[in-house]
Amino acid sequence: MTQAQEAYRKAVEGKENVKDKLYPKKKKFELNIPNAGLVLNQSYVNTFLIGGGFTYFRTEEWGFGLDFTLASNSDKPERECIETFYNDPLDEIGEPCGGADVITGTSGNYGPAYVPIREIQNIIALNLAWNPVYGKQLIFLSATSYFDLFVDMGLGLVSSRYYPKEEILRNGSKSRGQFNENGSNPGPAGDPAHIGADVDEDYAYGSSGRPDPENQTNVAAIFSVGPKFHFADRFHIKLFLRNITLLGTPTGFENIFALYGGAGMRF
Repeated sequence: MTQAQEAYRKAVEGKENVKDKLYPKKKKFELNIPNAGLVLNQSYVNTFLIGGGFTYFRTEEWGFGLDFTLASNSDKPERECIETFYNDPLDEIGEPCGGADVITGTSGNYGPAYVPIREIQNIIALNLAWNPVYGKQLIFLSATSYFDLFVDMGLGLVSSRYYPKEEILRNGSKSRGQFNENGSNPGPAGDPAHIGADVDEDYAYGSSGRPDPENQTNVAAIFSVGPKFHFADRFHIKLFLRNITLLGTPTGFENIFALYGGAGMRF
């Protein structure tokens, strides 16, 4: 190895190149406000997440923290549609769902589908923070960025409003089923053999016909991973994916997968 090659190796290789950190974490608090995110794997509701928290680092790699998240929910068009499905035994209607004017003059009626839907309300989590990677990179050959790759692992409590599956409408009839061959209803209104809800029974379909929600609190296992970029001596921005596994649900467990962005400072 030539003397020039040896000088180059010392300049860019080995632990000494990043040991003198500009953004050390040991025995420092990190305030994480705000963290904002969106749940990615829900079919019928949009859930926006906003919150914050703090982390205390005992070493450069390990720390522990607490964070709290509030959720805001809104219905997707798909939820409105399934809650205003039509029963259309004679295939007279060209649309699967919608307003009452569409079924006027047909043999159809409302046959909404009320599937299990969970609306997250808030999340509180205690996390173990691990920072296995600290590095820096050259941007456009003129600036250096400093970053961490971090992993959070922890337990939390998730409060939610849960709408259970319901097949019997508020008028006592089944929501969907098998009509007679001529399209007539197999039973009188109010009898479980009867199917669907008439237009004037607006309490039995749409948002008014939803089953009563249950307020639930579940223990959750939480795992997050993502990069954190440091700047201006003590500030950072970050982007991370978080998986929240709710335990003790009607199906045993449920996974909530969210994408977050956040900012904060160290002191």
